[in-house]
Amino acid sequence: MRIHVVCGAGASSTFVALRVRRTAAHRGLDVHVTAGSESDLADTLSTTDVLLVGPHLAERFEAIRVQAGLFDVRARLLPASVFAARDGEAALNLALDNDLTHEMKGSAMLERTVQIGSTHGLHARPAKLFSQAAAAAGTAVTITKTGGKSANAASILGVISLGINHGDEVTLATEGDNAESVLDELAGLLLTDHDA
Repeated sequence: MRIHVVCGAGASSTFVALRVRRTAAHRGLDVHVTAGSESDLADTLSTTDVLLVGPHLAERFEAIRVQAGLFDVRARLLPASVFAARDGEAALNLALDNDLTHEMKGSAMLERTVQIGSTHGLHARPAKLFSQAAAAAGTAVTITKTGGKSANAASILGVISLGINHGDEVTLATEGDNAESVLDELAGLLLTDHDA
């Protein structure tokens, strides 16, 4: 089986593909896994069996699925929690059409919705502060703009690409033993006006 993981720019998909490859090898499966960006799709579909699509391409997923179907390629949209956690096990299960009853590390997902306090929204400086804190949290965190897309909170480019303005609502999601304190810290950063 040949699996291709695709995202907007290709960087995040490389990490997911690596985890899928490791999981498949651990299971003893003959799976070839590659990664790339949406712009590379035309070159890769002819050599792909399953296409795993990152959640930030959700708005384009139907068009991607149709394009993949022309090559008899099954396209699957990765849930934001799986993509952000780079969960190779869950991603491989989805590619294999196994039941995706996903509970990361056996703990419940916690969410927190907050309103952006920075006068100019999440531009470079506040986005950098937020992303650095998310990266240091020791657990995968996703940020979703209400009515919009999701991104890995640890990725400054991902956060900026969401186009989050002052007063917008976003939902943070994570899990693990320290999920509550992680959400407290990150929500505090988002509520603060870093432009004052």
